[in-house]
Amino acid sequence: MRPVPILVYHSVATDCAPAYRRWLVTPREFDGQLRALSARGYRPMTVQELAMRRRGGLSLPQRSCVITFDDGLVDFAEGAMPVLTARGFPATLFVVSGLVGATARWLAPLGEGARPMLDWRALRDLQEAGVEIGAHTVSHPELDTLSRARARREMADSKHALEDGLGRAVKSFAYPHGYAAPVTRRLAEEIGYLAACRVRHALSSGTENLFALSRIIVTSDLTPERLIDLIEGGELPVSPPSDRLVATGWRAARRIRAWGRTLLPDGLHERSGRP
Repeated sequence: MRPVPILVYHSVATDCAPAYRRWLVTPREFDGQLRALSARGYRPMTVQELAMRRRGGLSLPQRSCVITFDDGLVDFAEGAMPVLTARGFPATLFVVSGLVGATARWLAPLGEGARPMLDWRALRDLQEAGVEIGAHTVSHPELDTLSRARARREMADSKHALEDGLGRAVKSFAYPHGYAAPVTRRLAEEIGYLAACRVRHALSSGTENLFALSRIIVTSDLTPERLIDLIEGGELPVSPPSDRLVATGWRAARRIRAWGRTLLPDGLHERSGRP
């Protein structure tokens, strides 16, 4: 199977705190990116569709792509959904279940802790409109710094809460902050997901572990032309090994840092870095 670009977005809006600007694209920029993909003949699909095709050994269209969004922010419905509908692109939206209808508290270090989250009614409306709703944990922690039991609760409780709120099975998952350790990949499979997405800034090959699907980060400086060059020009690796030495070392450093964090009253950790 040909490698597939799986793109990950966070916000589609027109304003945000300066520290968060990298993670936001405007509706006009988003439309330009989808228009460029369409012009190159890309056929979009959801994470669940990709997983089902790979599990069944089915071929993919010559040029396939997947559009994903992390977090479940209100601006998905306001900024991204109109563009997706106009361009005929399906998408997968990964939602932090414990903050549905609240705010993105984990973004406080980037000045966006009050950014509103979608509520249950909006999520059900999006689901009815064809958006695949996936899980993104209960509170958006760095899973691979948690104990196995805590990581399982975050992953399983999120799935169950979304299924209860949406009335439909939730089959896909995205690791917050993009980190996916071997133990969390095994947990995703045990809990009953069909596939799970990480962030590795690489193309996803047909032989890639379905519980460690590589995604390409889309940031505000990625023009439509640059996006096409990136996914077609040979610059990106194709689903690199699941755990390289540098990744293992970085994971250990983050665990040590996590042990020293101060818990906020709501149980979330203070943090900085990737949304």
